[in-house]
Amino acid sequence: MEPVRAVPPPTRPEPPRAESPEAAVELARLLRAAGYESQSIQERLATGDELLARSPELPSYLRRLGAVDELALLLRLFLLGVPVARARFDELVGAELQAHLGGAGLLADDGEAVHGAARVVPHDELLIASDHAGAAEGHADHVPGVHRPSVALAHLTVRGEGERALDVGTGNGIQAILLAAHAEHVVATDVNARALAYATFNAALNGCRNVETRLGSFFEPVADEQFDLVVANPPYVVSPESAYLFRDSGLRGDTVSEQVVRAAPAALAAGGFASILIAWALDPDDPTVRPRGWLEGSGCDGFLLHTSTDDPIETATAWNRDLLDQPEAYADALDRWLAYYDELGIDQLGYACLVLRKRADGADGWLEAQHLPRAALRPAGRHVQTLFSTHDRLEAIASDADLFERRLRVVDDAVVTHETRFREGRWQSESLTLRLDSGLPFSAELDPHTARLIRDLDGSKTLRDALTAAVDDNAAQATGVALARQMLEVGFLELCD
Repeated sequence: MEPVRAVPPPTRPEPPRAESPEAAVELARLLRAAGYESQSIQERLATGDELLARSPELPSYLRRLGAVDELALLLRLFLLGVPVARARFDELVGAELQAHLGGAGLLADDGEAVHGAARVVPHDELLIASDHAGAAEGHADHVPGVHRPSVALAHLTVRGEGERALDVGTGNGIQAILLAAHAEHVVATDVNARALAYATFNAALNGCRNVETRLGSFFEPVADEQFDLVVANPPYVVSPESAYLFRDSGLRGDTVSEQVVRAAPAALAAGGFASILIAWALDPDDPTVRPRGWLEGSGCDGFLLHTSTDDPIETATAWNRDLLDQPEAYADALDRWLAYYDELGIDQLGYACLVLRKRADGADGWLEAQHLPRAALRPAGRHVQTLFSTHDRLEAIASDADLFERRLRVVDDAVVTHETRFREGRWQSESLTLRLDSGLPFSAELDPHTARLIRDLDGSKTLRDALTAAVDDNAAQATGVALARQMLEVGFLELCD
């Protein structure tokens, strides 16, 4: 039997469009009413917490859909990219939903079969349309769906209320739509006109009327304008290719990350935040040296939230997975990418979300790095903002002696877990772990002295009093002060005064 593959329409469809804001919202309502939501899709396809696994699983998905009903047809068309017979479509899909799908340009009809003209994926309460993955080849302006870096950027964005916000390199518009929920006005830029068409449609589909799209490269469409919040997901991949606008900048090495980081401060109003996904050629002896140099004279403070460090093979593999079912092309791509890294002398690549805050005084800022655990990220904007405010407060505490006299408390989201093991006929303590139940997924192993210190830091006593109760010598107390400072820096503790 021939393998089952997603089948693109005979000709490449144009991006979908909203007939009117009201029609787009009604289309989203009708899709959800048909069961086109994350939970029902996961149950139908048995994908667990993931909405969809890899494309080689397509034959399995099609068989799991079972008896053909309206939802099964919609999933074939708009999630799996598989056409359905015209007669079957007319029989099972409601007339009102058919009319709205057709009006939005989401259907391609070759006479005998109906094709989904775009991929539509639920993400929590949102529906996001993009090009079908199988239609990417040969199209530099291909617009992908929401990938993990996009999710990470969303989780690490500091959000306020009523801001004027900017989304640089908007792609399918997911960041702009998330910004629109709390910002007064959002400007979304992209050099890819096809991406802007998708972003415009997705904003309408999700009921956002405060998103404005502008065509142009990075910050060019907003020259001389300033914003309270900037997010950027540029084509930061250090790549030898120029195949896709969303991935390949065409600039040598990590130049694109450098250019975006250097340009972002001018677009920020005083006190404003920017969250930028970057990749850079990492020096193992000083991992932050390149990003630090990019920020010199910027007038911004920053946290480099370091998500991963990959070697060249890991990076080449990650960004060419779409070729897995083409072994020869996959091998050629890996060799090409590895030769490029060798030419540039790159042994390691760093990936991070760089979060900036524009200083009101215009003075040179500071840059701190936090290596994030390889754990699933969750919404952490408030935690990131706390990192900045805590850094400010610690700068004002001139010495450890001063910190010694401050009252500290463990934050409300902190959790201590105690692991015990039954061994040699009795229960024995294995480990104590401190972790945060929300925000950034930091955790730390606790020794008995630190565990007692954590227990005593409830805001009622100074650090001196808590340390005196926990340890009995000066050297240990000095170590305890340094430890308390570290726990403040990552958000396990907070200052009470």
